[in-house]
Amino acid sequence: MKNYSLLVFDWDGTLVDSSGLVVESAQKAALDLGYAIPEEAEIRKYFGLSLETIQQQLFPEANYRIFYEVFHRYCNEEKLAAYFFTGAIETLTYLKEQGFTLAIATNKPRARLEMALNMAKINHLFVATRSPDDYFPKPHPDMLTTLLDELMYEPKDALMIGDTTFDMQFAQNAKVDALAVCYGHHKKEQLAAFNPVGFVEDIEDLKNILNCKV
Repeated sequence: MKNYSLLVFDWDGTLVDSSGLVVESAQKAALDLGYAIPEEAEIRKYFGLSLETIQQQLFPEANYRIFYEVFHRYCNEEKLAAYFFTGAIETLTYLKEQGFTLAIATNKPRARLEMALNMAKINHLFVATRSPDDYFPKPHPDMLTTLLDELMYEPKDALMIGDTTFDMQFAQNAKVDALAVCYGHHKKEQLAAFNPVGFVEDIEDLKNILNCKV
Protein backbone atom coordinates (compact mmCIF):
# COMPACT_ATOMS: atom_id res chain seq x y z
CA MET A 1 0.00 0.00 0.00
CA LYS A 2 1.31 3.43 -0.95
CA ASN A 3 1.93 5.99 1.74
CA TYR A 4 -1.17 8.13 1.18
CA SER A 5 -1.60 11.42 3.01
CA LEU A 6 -5.28 12.27 2.42
CA LEU A 7 -8.00 9.71 3.23
CA VAL A 8 -11.44 10.56 1.84
CA PHE A 9 -14.29 8.55 3.35
CA ASP A 10 -17.75 7.82 2.09
CA TRP A 11 -20.38 7.95 4.85
CA ASP A 12 -23.32 5.52 4.52
CA GLY A 13 -22.17 1.92 4.22
CA THR A 14 -18.55 2.85 4.99
CA LEU A 15 -18.68 4.50 8.41
CA VAL A 16 -22.37 4.08 9.22
CA ASP A 17 -24.32 0.81 8.91
CA SER A 18 -27.40 2.40 7.39
CA SER A 19 -28.52 -0.20 4.83
CA GLY A 20 -31.32 -1.86 6.79
CA LEU A 21 -32.72 1.45 7.98
CA VAL A 22 -32.62 2.92 4.45
CA VAL A 23 -34.53 -0.04 2.99
CA GLU A 24 -37.11 0.04 5.77
CA SER A 25 -37.52 3.82 5.48
CA ALA A 26 -37.97 3.73 1.70
CA GLN A 27 -40.60 1.01 2.01
CA LYS A 28 -42.46 2.86 4.78
CA ALA A 29 -42.36 6.08 2.74
CA ALA A 30 -43.84 4.22 -0.24
CA LEU A 31 -46.62 2.87 1.95
CA ASP A 32 -47.37 6.31 3.42
CA LEU A 33 -47.46 7.92 -0.03
CA GLY A 34 -49.57 5.18 -1.62
CA TYR A 35 -46.94 3.77 -3.99
CA ALA A 36 -46.12 0.15 -4.66
CA ILE A 37 -43.62 -1.02 -2.05
CA PRO A 38 -40.32 -1.89 -3.78
CA GLU A 39 -38.44 -5.07 -2.94
CA GLU A 40 -35.29 -4.77 -0.84
CA ALA A 41 -33.09 -5.87 -3.77
CA GLU A 42 -34.54 -3.14 -5.99
CA ILE A 43 -33.77 -0.45 -3.40
CA ARG A 44 -30.24 -1.74 -2.81
CA LYS A 45 -29.45 -1.37 -6.53
CA TYR A 46 -29.33 2.39 -6.03
CA PHE A 47 -27.38 2.54 -2.76
CA GLY A 48 -24.60 5.12 -3.03
CA LEU A 49 -26.58 7.52 -5.21
CA SER A 50 -28.27 10.68 -3.94
CA LEU A 51 -31.71 10.34 -2.35
CA GLU A 52 -33.20 12.38 -5.18
CA THR A 53 -31.81 9.96 -7.75
CA ILE A 54 -33.13 7.00 -5.74
CA GLN A 55 -36.56 8.63 -5.63
CA GLN A 56 -36.48 9.24 -9.39
CA GLN A 57 -35.64 5.59 -10.03
CA LEU A 58 -38.09 4.03 -7.57
CA PHE A 59 -40.93 6.58 -7.48
CA PRO A 60 -40.62 8.79 -10.59
CA GLU A 61 -44.12 10.15 -10.10
CA ALA A 62 -43.38 11.40 -6.57
CA ASN A 63 -42.65 14.97 -5.56
CA TYR A 64 -39.10 14.89 -4.23
CA ARG A 65 -39.65 17.38 -1.41
CA ILE A 66 -42.60 15.38 -0.08
CA PHE A 67 -40.73 12.08 -0.46
CA TYR A 68 -37.70 13.58 1.29
CA GLU A 69 -39.77 14.64 4.30
CA VAL A 70 -41.59 11.32 4.62
CA PHE A 71 -38.42 9.25 4.14
CA HIS A 72 -36.61 11.18 6.86
CA ARG A 73 -39.38 10.62 9.35
CA TYR A 74 -38.03 7.08 9.46
CA CYS A 75 -34.39 7.54 8.45
CA ASN A 76 -32.90 10.32 10.54
CA GLU A 77 -29.64 11.14 12.27
CA GLU A 78 -31.01 10.43 15.73
CA LYS A 79 -31.52 6.81 14.70
CA LEU A 80 -28.35 6.60 12.62
CA ALA A 81 -26.17 7.88 15.47
CA ALA A 82 -26.38 4.39 16.95
CA TYR A 83 -25.54 2.69 13.66
CA PHE A 84 -21.80 3.36 13.30
CA PHE A 85 -19.92 0.21 12.36
CA THR A 86 -18.18 -1.27 15.40
CA GLY A 87 -14.76 0.33 15.73
CA ALA A 88 -15.42 3.07 13.15
CA ILE A 89 -14.89 6.09 15.39
CA GLU A 90 -11.91 4.49 17.14
CA THR A 91 -10.32 3.72 13.76
CA LEU A 92 -10.84 7.27 12.49
CA THR A 93 -9.30 8.64 15.69
CA TYR A 94 -6.30 6.32 15.32
CA LEU A 95 -5.72 7.31 11.69
CA LYS A 96 -5.84 11.00 12.56
CA GLU A 97 -3.37 10.44 15.39
CA GLN A 98 -1.06 8.70 12.90
CA GLY A 99 -0.93 11.91 10.88
CA PHE A 100 -3.41 11.23 8.08
CA THR A 101 -5.64 14.05 6.84
CA LEU A 102 -9.27 12.88 6.90
CA ALA A 103 -12.16 14.17 4.78
CA ILE A 104 -15.66 13.06 3.80
CA ALA A 105 -17.28 12.94 0.36
CA THR A 106 -20.86 11.73 0.46
CA ASN A 107 -24.09 11.93 -1.52
CA LYS A 108 -25.85 12.61 1.80
CA PRO A 109 -27.42 16.10 2.11
CA ARG A 110 -25.13 18.51 3.95
CA ALA A 111 -27.58 19.38 6.73
CA ARG A 112 -28.00 15.72 7.63
CA LEU A 113 -24.28 15.02 7.42
CA GLU A 114 -23.50 17.91 9.75
CA MET A 115 -26.24 16.82 12.13
CA ALA A 116 -24.78 13.30 12.22
CA LEU A 117 -21.25 14.61 12.80
CA ASN A 118 -22.48 16.82 15.63
CA MET A 119 -24.44 14.02 17.28
CA ALA A 120 -21.45 11.66 17.09
CA LYS A 121 -19.11 14.48 18.20
CA ILE A 122 -16.54 13.67 15.52
CA ASN A 123 -16.44 16.94 13.53
CA HIS A 124 -12.88 17.52 14.72
CA LEU A 125 -11.63 14.41 12.94
CA PHE A 126 -12.30 15.81 9.45
CA VAL A 127 -10.65 18.84 7.87
CA ALA A 128 -13.26 19.12 5.11
CA THR A 129 -16.51 17.58 3.89
CA ARG A 130 -18.32 17.45 0.58
CA SER A 131 -21.99 16.84 -0.24
CA PRO A 132 -24.21 17.33 -3.32
CA ASP A 133 -25.65 20.56 -1.89
CA ASP A 134 -22.70 22.50 -3.29
CA TYR A 135 -21.10 20.10 -5.78
CA PHE A 136 -22.07 17.52 -8.40
CA PRO A 137 -22.94 14.17 -6.75
CA LYS A 138 -20.95 10.97 -7.19
CA PRO A 139 -19.79 9.51 -9.47
CA HIS A 140 -19.00 12.94 -10.95
CA PRO A 141 -15.47 13.78 -9.67
CA ASP A 142 -16.31 17.34 -8.59
CA MET A 143 -16.41 16.68 -4.83
CA LEU A 144 -13.07 14.88 -4.90
CA THR A 145 -11.22 17.26 -7.21
CA THR A 146 -12.34 20.29 -5.19
CA LEU A 147 -11.15 18.59 -2.00
CA LEU A 148 -7.74 18.08 -3.59
CA ASP A 149 -7.62 21.72 -4.64
CA GLU A 150 -8.75 23.05 -1.24
CA LEU A 151 -6.37 20.87 0.75
CA MET A 152 -3.52 21.20 -1.78
CA TYR A 153 -2.94 17.51 -2.45
CA GLU A 154 -2.09 15.76 -5.70
CA PRO A 155 -4.34 12.86 -6.82
CA LYS A 156 -1.49 10.42 -6.15
CA ASP A 157 -1.47 11.43 -2.47
CA ALA A 158 -5.17 10.70 -1.89
CA LEU A 159 -7.15 7.51 -1.26
CA MET A 160 -10.93 7.23 -1.61
CA ILE A 161 -12.47 4.71 0.81
CA GLY A 162 -16.00 3.61 -0.07
CA ASP A 163 -18.40 0.71 -0.32
CA THR A 164 -20.18 1.17 -3.66
CA THR A 165 -19.35 1.02 -7.33
CA PHE A 166 -20.28 4.71 -7.45
CA ASP A 167 -17.43 5.41 -5.00
CA MET A 168 -15.07 3.43 -7.22
CA GLN A 169 -16.20 5.33 -10.34
CA PHE A 170 -15.94 8.59 -8.40
CA ALA A 171 -12.30 7.88 -7.58
CA GLN A 172 -11.48 6.74 -11.11
CA ASN A 173 -13.03 9.88 -12.58
CA ALA A 174 -10.81 12.00 -10.31
CA LYS A 175 -7.72 9.84 -11.05
CA VAL A 176 -7.47 8.91 -7.38
CA ASP A 177 -6.83 5.41 -5.99
CA ALA A 178 -9.74 3.66 -4.27
CA LEU A 179 -9.92 1.20 -1.39
CA ALA A 180 -13.04 -0.97 -1.55
CA VAL A 181 -15.11 -1.59 1.58
CA CYS A 182 -16.67 -5.06 1.40
CA TYR A 183 -18.95 -4.89 4.47
CA GLY A 184 -21.21 -2.17 3.04
CA HIS A 185 -23.78 -1.87 0.28
CA HIS A 186 -22.10 -3.51 -2.74
CA LYS A 187 -20.48 -6.92 -3.04
CA LYS A 188 -16.76 -7.53 -3.39
CA GLU A 189 -17.09 -8.88 -6.93
CA GLN A 190 -18.91 -5.71 -8.02
CA LEU A 191 -16.20 -3.51 -6.51
CA ALA A 192 -13.37 -5.64 -7.92
CA ALA A 193 -14.39 -4.67 -11.45
CA PHE A 194 -12.96 -1.19 -10.77
CA ASN A 195 -9.51 -2.44 -9.74
CA PRO A 196 -9.26 -0.87 -6.29
CA VAL A 197 -5.85 -0.94 -4.62
CA GLY A 198 -7.23 -3.25 -1.92
CA PHE A 199 -10.27 -4.51 -0.03
CA VAL A 200 -11.43 -3.92 3.54
CA GLU A 201 -13.47 -6.64 5.28
CA ASP A 202 -13.71 -4.81 8.63
CA ILE A 203 -13.19 -1.10 9.23
CA GLU A 204 -10.66 -1.80 11.97
CA ASP A 205 -8.47 -3.48 9.31
CA LEU A 206 -7.57 0.04 8.14
CA LYS A 207 -5.20 0.29 11.11
CA ASN A 208 -3.08 -2.46 9.55
CA ILE A 209 -3.68 -1.71 5.87
CA LEU A 210 -2.64 1.94 6.35
CA ASN A 211 0.19 1.22 8.73
CA CYS A 212 2.59 3.90 7.53
CA LYS A 213 3.00 7.11 9.47
CA VAL A 214 2.62 10.14 7.24
